[in-house]
Amino acid sequence: MSIALDLITRWDAQQTGYIRHRAERFATIARVVSSINEGVAAPRILDLAGGPGSLARAVLAEIPGATAVVADKDPLLVAIAADLAETDPRLQTAHVDLDDPEWAQHPLIAQAPFDAVVSSTALHWLKPDKLVAVYWKLAEIIRPGGIFLNGDNLYYDERTEPTLHALAKADDEQFQAQTFTNGVDTWEQWWAAAEAVPHYAEAVRLRAATWGEELHVAPPKVSLGFHLETLRSAGFAETGTVWRYLDDHVVYGLH
Repeated sequence: MSIALDLITRWDAQQTGYIRHRAERFATIARVVSSINEGVAAPRILDLAGGPGSLARAVLAEIPGATAVVADKDPLLVAIAADLAETDPRLQTAHVDLDDPEWAQHPLIAQAPFDAVVSSTALHWLKPDKLVAVYWKLAEIIRPGGIFLNGDNLYYDERTEPTLHALAKADDEQFQAQTFTNGVDTWEQWWAAAEAVPHYAEAVRLRAATWGEELHVAPPKVSLGFHLETLRSAGFAETGTVWRYLDDHVVYGLH
């Protein structure tokens, strides 16, 4: 447990190093989930592509009576989340691949409906057709009146918004230059540290088998409008943004 706690602490510092207002993004998501589920005795939360469970833990801190399933494709991140769940009965983990059309058939997810589904800095790695399929599936597993919240980088279009595209890029570079001179792990350093832990040797082996070249090939970027229109088409009654800093958004779909 102490190993997992150290790694998720370093993970949060590393992720915050890349995203200037990550804590505000998380706090906004947690408060909205809490408000939407006011009066629900024990809200069920799904943290989609949730990594080691940072966002789920933030939501549970805001809503102590909630439970959360952390679902991710990466075996090492799921293993860390599972170790953290050993001391918190509100947490469960699910190893799922969102590229698999049957991902929602995982036993913990098939117990739908969920009161809220949340995600952060992950769904931009899905190819557009896979993202569409995930959004349509979310409309099936979120209860009426429940909510989906996705905090992610949705970049300005380099052709039609070149000024803000350049400004946001420079802002990221300036912030990251400050962060990573203060002893915070970079992405590469964090993974090297996690993969060197003997306790996670089997998860590291599975990780190598799980990921191919797709780990290093970014999919086509899609716009904020693509997310909103897809959520509307999937059947979400209200869609929009609840928070934004430059190209960093929290998109919502109210079912």
